[in-house]
Amino acid sequence: MPDEFIFVYGTLRQAFALPVHGSMKRYCRFHGQGSLRGHLYQLDGYPGVIETTRCRCRVQGELYRIIDKDELFLLLDDYEQCSAKYPKPHEYVRKQVDTTARGGAGCRAWVYVYNLAVAGLERIPSGDYVSHMRSSDKVRYNAG
Repeated sequence: MPDEFIFVYGTLRQAFALPVHGSMKRYCRFHGQGSLRGHLYQLDGYPGVIETTRCRCRVQGELYRIIDKDELFLLLDDYEQCSAKYPKPHEYVRKQVDTTARGGAGCRAWVYVYNLAVAGLERIPSGDYVSHMRSSDKVRYNAG
């Protein structure tokens, strides 16, 4: 069975050091930095990504090799509020998209993609939520 990956681009990244990240690491292992083609938006204290293949814009994030898919998705579907216990339409949908590892190798990875309209939302031009938060000093995070 081939390896499966998850790509995280926002508050699940290592720099934010949230408790859910520690829990997440029980079910997957850090693989490296990566990116995907898309646009990143500032929501209510967290980001949302919209996948697009029609632009060269990149969203920066981290790739993790999945060890226990069922447990990982139970945890993260609840965190992203897209499990069956949350009303639809969900703010995010989990889907597989094409990503690129830092060295240039492509891989398919699971990503939580924003599922609602983006009209009126602030677009993050850098595509990097950690850099965006650092430059705006909106939140404290672990820079390590």
